[in-house]
Amino acid sequence: MISYTSFAFFVLYFGITYIVYTLAPQKAKWCVLLLGSYVFYFVSARGMIISLILATLIVWGAGMWISKLDETFKSKRKGLEREEKKKLKAQYSKYKSRVLALGVILTLSILIICKYTNFFIDTANTLFKLDMEGLDIAQPLGISFFTLQAISYLADVHSGKYEAQKNPLRVALYLAFMLTIVEGPFARYDQLGTQLQECKKFNTKDFVRGAQRVVWGLFKKVVIADRAFEFVNSVFDNDYKYSGVVVAAAVLFYTLQLYCEFSGVMDVMCGLGEMMGLELPENFERPFFAKSINEFWQRWHITLGSWLRDYIFYPISFSKGFMNASKKARAKFSPYYANLIPTSVALFFVWFTNGFWHGAGWKYIVYGLYYYVLMMVGMFLEPLFKKLCGALHINRESNAFKLFQMLRTFVIVNIGMLIFRADTLSQAVRMGVSIVANPNIKAIMPGSGNGLGLDLYDYAILLVGTVIVFVAGVVRERDIDIRTKVLNMPYIVQFVIYMLSLLVIVIFGAYGEGYGVVDLIYANF
Repeated sequence: MISYTSFAFFVLYFGITYIVYTLAPQKAKWCVLLLGSYVFYFVSARGMIISLILATLIVWGAGMWISKLDETFKSKRKGLEREEKKKLKAQYSKYKSRVLALGVILTLSILIICKYTNFFIDTANTLFKLDMEGLDIAQPLGISFFTLQAISYLADVHSGKYEAQKNPLRVALYLAFMLTIVEGPFARYDQLGTQLQECKKFNTKDFVRGAQRVVWGLFKKVVIADRAFEFVNSVFDNDYKYSGVVVAAAVLFYTLQLYCEFSGVMDVMCGLGEMMGLELPENFERPFFAKSINEFWQRWHITLGSWLRDYIFYPISFSKGFMNASKKARAKFSPYYANLIPTSVALFFVWFTNGFWHGAGWKYIVYGLYYYVLMMVGMFLEPLFKKLCGALHINRESNAFKLFQMLRTFVIVNIGMLIFRADTLSQAVRMGVSIVANPNIKAIMPGSGNGLGLDLYDYAILLVGTVIVFVAGVVRERDIDIRTKVLNMPYIVQFVIYMLSLLVIVIFGAYGEGYGVVDLIYANF
């Protein structure tokens, strides 16, 4: 695909689309975005665009069907008695639920066939000693993202949150919008679809603020993430060659790479959206300041977490069966555990889905369930921890304890990152054992002939870049808006800051001789 941080994307796709979008009449702006998005997708994915079109038609058709049922119900209920209205409502609610289920199943079928077919074949071969060959099925670009957006659209139409969009091209733009389709963020239709209908006029302040964020995102992606990639790949491709210290460093570097790439690309996308007058939902809120796993996932990939909460956790938790289970639990357990036991069951499906969404492999399922188990252990033992801290006179509100919590969460997250990045679960275990069983600090030093692809210059840039990102995070944690402060500076000062920022990216970016092209990690999901 064409990288979001490439010259080709900024000039040939977003650049041309933005210029035409700005000059186009108000009523035609959304058409420009639709055309630009489909051209971008077609050039990036070629024939796989058929999957996107098919999903769009399914979603639009099912949405219109649900709306038609709503209209029919409203027309038939006129003049009916209260009990008759209740019966009619129940009847049409059942019809709507069936249409919703049909739309979701058909949409998910595209995802399952394209992404998970070979996983199921491999699993069947392992379990039943079969010898079935895998199928050569291409995974459409961004399918995991536009599928979940499609499901949220149908679920919201079904719940009456908003009416179905009558124009299929409007639905097509919502699902295919070039700034969200490859890596997100997940945007609900009432967040993004309505903005794509209104299409704000050009605003200088929005343009400058957006450009600021684009530059910050490029700094994280090109200067830090792409440079860390060299170290990470060298170790994970040949982990048996390296000592435990090098393996541990590779895990830390991968955490740095993934965060700076994913959040950096989100900054670029949100910045480009802001330049267009669009407000995309935030996907990261400084996750490494989190003091627990739960808080970490409230700050990391926020839009995925909120999707899982709204469309899996809540429907399961408020289902009739779970409500009955909660009543029975309250009769047998203390209020804390009575609420926790049913919740833990619902959370299992959330974390299983989280892992399976990330990839077609058992390591991804283990990755999701790893966090589930740790979260459940923490929640079930919370009353014990509370008593223990009280007995030991530990102030859980002190800065020292909060720092301990952040460091503990950071270690847990890095173990999860090892599972996530390793090619197989066996490699993850092997590398984990190596970290504690095979230390050799000299092997990581620059110039030691370790084949890690980095020299002292690279280490220095990574160190300085990481410090800059950390300091920026501390400032934002204190609710200081750096972008607004820069905007309030004299124009000449702003100009110097912007030029210096661009020079930093040009001079210190990890590209050119000695560096390979780094694909977007989440584009594979």
